[in-house]
Amino acid sequence: MVYSLKLIHSLVLVLSLLLSSIFVTPSHAQSYKKNEFNELNVISGLLEAKRYSDADRQALLFIETSLQKDNASSGYLPLGKLLQTYSRFKVSKAVLNAALETYTREGQLLNVARSLLHLASAERHLSNYASAEEYLRRSLSIAEMRNDRQLKARVHLELGIVYKEQDKLELALEPLTLALAVFRDNDNVTYSSLCLSHIGDIYALLDHTSLAFTYYEDAYSAVSDLSANAENKRLLGMIKTKMGSLQLRDNEKEEALLSITDGLDLLLSTNDVGAIFEAKMSMGKALLETGDTAKGTALLQEAMSFALESGQIGLVNDVRLALAQGYMRERQFDLALVFARAGTVDARKHGNVRDQLRFLAIQLSANVSLGDFEKALDIQSVVQELREALLNSETQNALKGLQAEIELVRQSGELEKLEESKQLVIAKAEREKLKNTLFWSASVAVLLMLFLMWSRFKQRQQTIILRREVRQQTEILQEKNSELEQAYKTLEHVSLRDPLTGLYNRHYLESQLPSEIKRSQAEIANISAPSKQRDLLCLLIDIDHFKSINDDYGHLAGDKVLEGFSSVLKEVFRHTDLIIRWGGEEFLVVCRHSSREELPELAERCRATVASTVFNIGNDKTVKLTCSIGFSLLPPNEISHFDKAWQRTFAVVDYALYAAKLSGRNGWIGLIETYHTTDANRTPLDCKFDFPSSRIATSFNNIASIQWPEEVTR
Repeated sequence: MVYSLKLIHSLVLVLSLLLSSIFVTPSHAQSYKKNEFNELNVISGLLEAKRYSDADRQALLFIETSLQKDNASSGYLPLGKLLQTYSRFKVSKAVLNAALETYTREGQLLNVARSLLHLASAERHLSNYASAEEYLRRSLSIAEMRNDRQLKARVHLELGIVYKEQDKLELALEPLTLALAVFRDNDNVTYSSLCLSHIGDIYALLDHTSLAFTYYEDAYSAVSDLSANAENKRLLGMIKTKMGSLQLRDNEKEEALLSITDGLDLLLSTNDVGAIFEAKMSMGKALLETGDTAKGTALLQEAMSFALESGQIGLVNDVRLALAQGYMRERQFDLALVFARAGTVDARKHGNVRDQLRFLAIQLSANVSLGDFEKALDIQSVVQELREALLNSETQNALKGLQAEIELVRQSGELEKLEESKQLVIAKAEREKLKNTLFWSASVAVLLMLFLMWSRFKQRQQTIILRREVRQQTEILQEKNSELEQAYKTLEHVSLRDPLTGLYNRHYLESQLPSEIKRSQAEIANISAPSKQRDLLCLLIDIDHFKSINDDYGHLAGDKVLEGFSSVLKEVFRHTDLIIRWGGEEFLVVCRHSSREELPELAERCRATVASTVFNIGNDKTVKLTCSIGFSLLPPNEISHFDKAWQRTFAVVDYALYAAKLSGRNGWIGLIETYHTTDANRTPLDCKFDFPSSRIATSFNNIASIQWPEEVTR
């Protein structure tokens, strides 16, 4: 009976356990998710309160607890990204490695790729470039396997930054260009601007400051039109700080201070601690150059403390360089040497040639200023230190052997003198005196010969070293020049060509147009020249209803149309004419060595060719298009200043294009020439641009039928 009761009790206990496992498990899962969310909130609060050590400990405890419970935490990746925002890269590596292990075990490939991408970012900030490249290669292979273009673009962006920080400028350009193309195709303005800012960095490293500033301005203007969220404020602040650093290099100190101050104000409204301290470092450099030494040094020391604590060697060396340069200006050469030597060691350790050269230049200047010319000379040949040490060792051994031979010669001479003294006993005193004289003379002669031989030997070895050094440095310079030339050509192609259509862009037009306007006006002024082909013509061409193509068929179809339209323009116009992708569906054509009387013919030929062309948009689909055209003589009246001439011309063709669209599209309106005398029947175009009178041509019924963009009182 007792046994039966025990058996029944055991069965009830097992049944209760089974029921609890069925009905209680979901509540445990919910409880775990809630605890995980609370843990992340606690860590976020500690980071916001700048209690970084407590946040690090809490994050490591979070990992350990999750691993012990064998729970697949979904919070690893968000936590790793949050820690990187506050520059806690060492702890973020531990969190992201846990994420990588978890996602690999569960087969979540995209999360594995994202974890690898953020691990690469952490390694880059810690200057572990080899590890960063390895993580990026693994992430890229997953992104390609899953055909995730956005993820591939982000990996390419990070890879470009890694190459740039290692001074591999030509290698950096290719992944940045690939990333920029994808982000632009997907209208991702934030990441497109980030790519543009890093391409600007490459121009800055190549000392093309004007082009670098242009890229920074393009990146800034694109983001400034977006909503003012934290990510966009962060990007705007970083770009503004870079612009200030560039202005500082061009000795525009006041403008640089304003730009860096604006950038720092934007960054202070975000949580990106690393970007804030980089801006403080730039502000410190600017203050040192403007004479505010105390405040500038304090900011740099603050940035140095942060960089050392977070393990960012790149930022540490940037601060060291700024402090060393500042101490050089203050003529505190000993302090400058301390920072320059430490920077040289770290730069050599991480293979950063550019930073090595900068720090060595400061060491050289400081040693020269301190009068230590011997060290200055050593720095000049620092690459040959190990070879010189070996050579000096061999030289010492050779000198010791030479001295031994000379000693034997001296001793044999003494023995001969002693033998002679035995045979001349009578003249002992005189011979002793003569012996001493000869001994000292021989000694002086031997020492002189030794010195001359050593000097000749040393001079010959130094000549060999210098020739070898010159040859190696020449080869290195030639290699660097080739790399820089190739990088410059690639950058020039990127900056002057539209990547979709292959046509020139605005940068190319701005570089070519001033000389073309001067040439045209000089030919017109030369009345003795028989040729009539002396004018410069400008046509602005717009595809009608292009937006409907994107809406109905998609952006890829729109791209096909733009490519086909550019091919039509190449057929209509000469290869010597400048065909420019102006923006969107607008194209600008500048015809050189032409006559103004050809304008209506050129516009009609372009309109008719477009209207008769069938455009392939992919998937065996075709569309028919029309275009509207505004044109003008360039410049429309006598203007000598290039900027005014171009602004006036573009305003006229834009106004004429708008009138063509309002008047029904699939037509053209333009200005052939202006006159100095006032006509009673002035057109709205004359009134808008203050022309006394003009000759206008149109494909519509007549000038009176034109619907102008706005009412203008005559």
